[in-house]
Amino acid sequence: MGIADFQEFLETECSSACVSVDLLKISRGFVQTKRRGVGRNGGNGRFCLVVDGECCLDRLYGGFFSDWVCGGQWNRMTSFLSSLIQACQNANMELVVFFNGALEKEKMNEWFAHQLEQKDKVRYVLRHIVNKGTPPPKVWWNAPVFVQGALRMALAHLGVTVACSMDDHHQEVIGFCREHNLQGIIAQESVYVVFDPPRYFSSNDLKLTYKGSLETKEYIMDEIAKCLNLNPNRFCILGALLGNHILTDDDLHEFRSQFPNQSAKPKRGAVKLDAAIIKTTCDFVRNLQAVDNLDQVGELVFANYKSNKPELINKFKQCVQYYLNGTEGGFLKYRPRPRMPGVSRQGAVYPNQSFQNGQRSQEQYGHGDSGSSGEGGQGKPPGAFPVTDFKLPTVTTEVIRIASERHQKGLMHPMIYQLLTQGEVKLPVTLEDDTSRELPSYVDLYRPVRQAIYSVLFNLNKLKIVHENTFKEKGETAPNKSFEVAVREWTLRRGTTRPTFEVTLAKPVEWKTPSIERMWLGKNADDKHRRLRAFLTIMHSDSPLILDTSYVPQHLLLMACVLRYVVQYGRVLQRQELDAFLAMAMSPLLHDVPTMQDLKLPNIMPRGVQLASLFMSGVETALAANDVCGAPIPAPMCCPWLFFDGKLFHFKLLKANNNTPLIDMCDGQMEQVLRVERLRQAVLENLRVDFAKPLLPGLYPHPHAHPHSHYPGPYGHGPAQGPYGPGPGPLFRGRGGPMGPLPPPPGPKSPGRGRGILGRSPVDSRGGQLEIAGVVVGSWRGREGPGMQRSMQRGMGPSRGYMPTRPLRGRPPTFITGRGYAPPMRGMYNMRGAVRGARMVRRPVRVTVRPGRGRGAKATSKGRGVTVDASAVGNKSGGDKKEQKEKDDTEQPEVFEDAEDGNEDVEDDAEDEAEDDADEEEEEDEEEEEDEEEKEEEEKEKEDEKVEKKEDEKVEPKGYAENDVSGQNGPEVSA
Repeated sequence: MGIADFQEFLETECSSACVSVDLLKISRGFVQTKRRGVGRNGGNGRFCLVVDGECCLDRLYGGFFSDWVCGGQWNRMTSFLSSLIQACQNANMELVVFFNGALEKEKMNEWFAHQLEQKDKVRYVLRHIVNKGTPPPKVWWNAPVFVQGALRMALAHLGVTVACSMDDHHQEVIGFCREHNLQGIIAQESVYVVFDPPRYFSSNDLKLTYKGSLETKEYIMDEIAKCLNLNPNRFCILGALLGNHILTDDDLHEFRSQFPNQSAKPKRGAVKLDAAIIKTTCDFVRNLQAVDNLDQVGELVFANYKSNKPELINKFKQCVQYYLNGTEGGFLKYRPRPRMPGVSRQGAVYPNQSFQNGQRSQEQYGHGDSGSSGEGGQGKPPGAFPVTDFKLPTVTTEVIRIASERHQKGLMHPMIYQLLTQGEVKLPVTLEDDTSRELPSYVDLYRPVRQAIYSVLFNLNKLKIVHENTFKEKGETAPNKSFEVAVREWTLRRGTTRPTFEVTLAKPVEWKTPSIERMWLGKNADDKHRRLRAFLTIMHSDSPLILDTSYVPQHLLLMACVLRYVVQYGRVLQRQELDAFLAMAMSPLLHDVPTMQDLKLPNIMPRGVQLASLFMSGVETALAANDVCGAPIPAPMCCPWLFFDGKLFHFKLLKANNNTPLIDMCDGQMEQVLRVERLRQAVLENLRVDFAKPLLPGLYPHPHAHPHSHYPGPYGHGPAQGPYGPGPGPLFRGRGGPMGPLPPPPGPKSPGRGRGILGRSPVDSRGGQLEIAGVVVGSWRGREGPGMQRSMQRGMGPSRGYMPTRPLRGRPPTFITGRGYAPPMRGMYNMRGAVRGARMVRRPVRVTVRPGRGRGAKATSKGRGVTVDASAVGNKSGGDKKEQKEKDDTEQPEVFEDAEDGNEDVEDDAEDEAEDDADEEEEEDEEEEEDEEEKEEEEKEKEDEKVEKKEDEKVEPKGYAENDVSGQNGPEVSA
């Protein structure tokens, strides 16, 4: 749309009109002026600005920090808003935030084009996460799901005035500014330039600095007029000829083709107007002799049009009038288009009138939950949408009045007022992949909930009961009558190229619901219980434990209902993903903003991103159901920052996919574990849950293809991230034999390890090097190094799953089990793709005790019997041996360089004796090679032999990075 490009034109061509300012400094100066009696505001004397919330979503959210893709960091958002509002109050500055709550069907083409842009950004974001596993750049920033609702709640909690538009967002914002004599507007829409506000500030450049200033840019309206060399009273005609939702670019294509400048001639279907077209249009408006008679101006504009010329002139006059209604002299003339009889601009209702909208078409749109899609034409004049009118049930004036008042104050979900007045809703684009069937779309997932909302809102159950009772009193049988209500849901599906809607049929529910009047206006003690029961029934969560505060705290009731509904829907969540949600809600880190800000996620999973978006869509739907039922859950208990943080959810999900025990997901706090268990019990009460299963390993790419994937998946071959990210890499493919593990490419170094408040950090599975002062002093292999390849070549196929967690051949285990990390389970898939059990079997092997330095080895007897201590250390008494053994058990075992080779002898089942003999022969060969290596080492270290003997008697160190095969035991050393 052409008018949208006018803002960028002003910033580039009229840079002198864009001045950097400090709003807090301006407000302090305004206060001083007011005290002298010169101020223009006769109210509280504050410098007051109206903020277009739709232009400031990213600024109010806190800026383009990278973790927005995780689902929203709501506590960080509230912390930023608190700092912003506190700074404004200290400077005696006041903000009024306006959100768009209007359906605006006449702007449906503009909304659809915006949704297409958002869809492209979503595709780029998901592709970026798949390829790199890192947060996307800020150029692809997309508003997190439910950010408008979260901002409304947070701003109202902080005492900021919040308003919501009802008919036309831009007209109501400028009208509110002029009606209340405010000082200016903070926005980023060029339509406000045409409206000529008192002062106009940029929202894109809004920045709260650590110096205590609120910096932005101001567009000086007089300088803009001088730069364009155009009288401000002609701005409305210029705006109309640039094109908007009334007079489209297609309507003006013939007019722009008449321009003498060839560079100013547009191309049909061009997305953006260049500077040459805007300059030529400005010259045309400047050269007009008079602008009082719009009919004459229309004749000049459309002189070469042969068809529909009167229609275009009429649209031109409507477009000019639209801009005049926003100016200082014409804003009082603006009235919204009448959508229902009896409702005025302020929401007051004329008495003795009911609401009824439209006639229902005879065309049937389908059967069941939803029908086929109807489509609106592209470029149709206002009023072309909708194509078909549907008859809505009669709603009392009191319900309309309450909905209008609460809607204007931002205290009710905007969907409710749109349904009552027009029977239509918009379902915007979210972070979900429409090309994958792994997760359902939120439109389909929550459709049953929306159908129940429509049914309760329109009193369908009450209408059905009244109909049956009327015939029952007469002693007659009630005839069959349909009480369905068709609601149009505007959404963007895959492959759609123009605005389309889906018809969802709302039917009377099977349970008896109280009327909407009783739920909204009832004051009896029993009405509160009825409201809560109605809400729980809509969410399919009416169970005994869900209302027990010892199981579900009040601030987690909304979250528990959403999770319970998602679990009932089908195979959406995996078991560990449910635990991640619950552990996140119970974690004290949820409210620790500084700690969460410093937390760095090693990897971002596409499935985690979509799960967070899907969950927040459910929260928004549940809040709409709560408002329809009369708010049985108080608004302070519905705030999303009480139970969700996207970054913390991803951190818990990474741990959950890593087979981390629940106690480690809860930071080692048993009290949190008990609360999580009780909350899970309430969510899954009386449900036969069918959790989603991980995708087959053949559907995952190789883990080394994603160098940033540090967290191993459930079977140790990479993160279990679904079709986007790395998962369990298949060692065999069908019957064709082993493919062999790919060598790991060089990647980033291991992020280190440690055990702090956030649990154990991830360990790089590719090994690494230890550098001191730039010199490599040691190196170690990864978990899937040559040892794994050697074992596969010797016949230990991947069908024999093993876990290297016990000492073999006198060497300590490669992996030391502990909290926060589970060792990988290798070879879980056999050659035919079937999954074998991971039962660990300790198979004894024959060990030859060799004299040497260090502690002695443990020799095991033949068979599955008792292990005996065959220490090679000098003569000691039995008591000394026992004492030495207890001391060795308490110390951390020493890790040898070839420890991984010893792990090859752990198998899940005993094989025949032939294989055992072959393995023993191979082990003897290895032992001979190792003896030769040790002899060479002893010759080189004879001079240090005395020192080493003394060190052996002491407590051994934690293990050296150069000998640490797994990367688990050595301390992190930085140069």
